[in-house]
Amino acid sequence: MQWPLFTKNKKGKDTSMVPKPFKAAVGALAAVATLAMGFAGTAMAADTRIDAAKLAVAQPITVTSNMDISGKNLVAVQLAKYSYAQTDGTNITGFDLVDSGKKTAVANALKNAGINTSTTKSGAYAYNANNPMIWVVQNLLDSTNSPWTGQLRNFLNKLNHESAITGDAGVKLAKGANANTMTANVTPGVYAIIDRTTTGQASIVMFNGTGIDGKTTLKNGSTNYTLGTVSYKTHGTTVSKKITATSRGTIEGNGATAETSIGKTVSFELTSQVPNWTGFDKYYYALNDTYSAGLTFDPSTVKVNVNGKDLVNDSTHTYWKVTTESGKFHVIFAPTADATAAGTASDIVAMAASYPIQTAVKVTYTMTVNKNAVPQTADTNTVNVEYSRNPNTVTDHTTTPGNTVKVWVGKLQLVKKDTNNQPLAGASFQIFENGSTAAVKFVKSSDGYTYRKADLTETTGTTDTITSVSGNNGVVNITGLDGAYTMKETKSPYTGITILPNFSYTLKVNQSNGITTFNPFTQDSNKLASNTTPNGSNAQTTVINARSILDMPKTGSVWMTIFAAMTVLFVAAGTIILRKRA
Repeated sequence: MQWPLFTKNKKGKDTSMVPKPFKAAVGALAAVATLAMGFAGTAMAADTRIDAAKLAVAQPITVTSNMDISGKNLVAVQLAKYSYAQTDGTNITGFDLVDSGKKTAVANALKNAGINTSTTKSGAYAYNANNPMIWVVQNLLDSTNSPWTGQLRNFLNKLNHESAITGDAGVKLAKGANANTMTANVTPGVYAIIDRTTTGQASIVMFNGTGIDGKTTLKNGSTNYTLGTVSYKTHGTTVSKKITATSRGTIEGNGATAETSIGKTVSFELTSQVPNWTGFDKYYYALNDTYSAGLTFDPSTVKVNVNGKDLVNDSTHTYWKVTTESGKFHVIFAPTADATAAGTASDIVAMAASYPIQTAVKVTYTMTVNKNAVPQTADTNTVNVEYSRNPNTVTDHTTTPGNTVKVWVGKLQLVKKDTNNQPLAGASFQIFENGSTAAVKFVKSSDGYTYRKADLTETTGTTDTITSVSGNNGVVNITGLDGAYTMKETKSPYTGITILPNFSYTLKVNQSNGITTFNPFTQDSNKLASNTTPNGSNAQTTVINARSILDMPKTGSVWMTIFAAMTVLFVAAGTIILRKRA
């Protein structure tokens, strides 16, 4: 965008003013609505001066939003007035400015923002303390490449602290054509549009110039810009969660769900972006995680990465802090000692170098599945992001919800029966994770027929032996498992029986409904164990015991050995008979 400067001719007549163009590397600020104004480029020969009287005719200034802003306290504070304007008949092609009583505030804001006014862009006016706004609009249009951290934005942030601005009642905007617009008719010029809403969401300072004589298009060569309208400037951030790993089990749905067993760890990743804290003196930013009873959070596993850099707390810097409460934990970025209702505050503005605006934030941590995990009931983990929403009220926060992930554990039903299909008590079993020589430990429930896998905190009152029962139709429930196992019967209910079942299986949890199935199931060689899972039910295996070899399944290895031996004997006997006959 180029803003022409106007200079008087040798006769000093304003009517013969001609544009003096300058070049500036700026772009479509209207798109970001921080500044939607500018001086036009070189005027065409047909351009004419707009009558000076029309520069005093009130023009609308309108704020638009994608949400209801009808209750916001918006005011327009004039910073400079138009002193000259020209048109091609349809569009504004150039204008000039004069201070409207805010020169001291403007000068102070420039100084406090650390902006050097001793240099000017090519073709621009030198800084004039009596008319500083013309230098501002000619030199601070740098927000295209860095819309939230440019000098223009820095200037506006400081300007909003000047008493001449805060003490100016301005022109109050009212509801426009709908709840998403607010508008007011004001004297033509350049304005700071300030949101003085103290409760709820509020905009940072907006900046715009009005139209002139009903003309709201500023023409700069082949590019047109709209005057008199700005967008309500609020900003926030988002957060998402996924499961990245588990020490046992599988992950599905791109990290949305996982299956595992009690005592195993699950790794999570939170992804967010540093909120747009521009225009705020202080800015609160935190991630809040809520989890169900079957998960145990380990604060020591938390790691934070911002903008591709791991932020590691040390003796001189506390970049982040973890606080906990029942079923919740909070990752608070740039924690401060400020007293708030929540007891802890943050200010990422104070650590701006470590929290560049809109850069990636990644938080990782692990949880352990504990004894409260229940089959067919997912343990959930939900996150939201909390952040400041009002530059006028430091403690006013809002939250944006993230997604929920689920962790499942499995269930196995062991049915012990005799060869007459009757429940059989007194058999002992052990279960081994594949690759482990140590039997899995369980906690036996008071009902006598449920065994839950022990978690890491349970060092007493556990057992590595599962015992069959005659009650509950011979069904023993074994919960909190997932993955590949071997089950071994270690003691038969029948005295003297040494041929015992030994079989393997893999438990697979349906991560939509929690139903556990065998995938696969491998029978023992004597076929004493079999997959008897009813349709729509959890994994179930029926294991039989025989009183003697005669009761063993005729398709099992023992009987196959007997059959083979008998065959050899029959063949041998036949050979002898034939020899005798011969």
